[in-house]
Amino acid sequence: MFKKLGEKLFGKGDPEPSPDGFFLNVRCSDCGEQFNLFINKSYELLQNFETDGSVHYTLKKEVYGVGCKNRIHVTMQFDGRKKLVSREIENGEYIEE
Repeated sequence: MFKKLGEKLFGKGDPEPSPDGFFLNVRCSDCGEQFNLFINKSYELLQNFETDGSVHYTLKKEVYGVGCKNRIHVTMQFDGRKKLVSREIENGEYIEE
C-alpha cells in the first residue's frame, strides 16, 4: 500500500536520462550525507574559449549539507560537445550507480 502511494507521489524507479543534463550523486566525506543533483548542461556549464578558437565547458559546484559545515567542491571538464572529460571532488566522493 505504501509503495503504491509513494510511486504515485514521487514516481517509479530511477529517473530517465536526459540529453539536456545528468544526475550528479555525491556523498559528504565528513558526515556521509548523500546529495542527488540534476545538472542542466544548457544552463550550468561555463563556456571557455581557447586561443585556437576551440571551445570547452566547465562545471563548478559547491554542495552544502543540512547539519554539516563541510563544503563539497565539484569541478568537471567537458569537451566542445559537452561530453565529460575529467572530474575532481574535494571533501566528498562520487556515488557510482
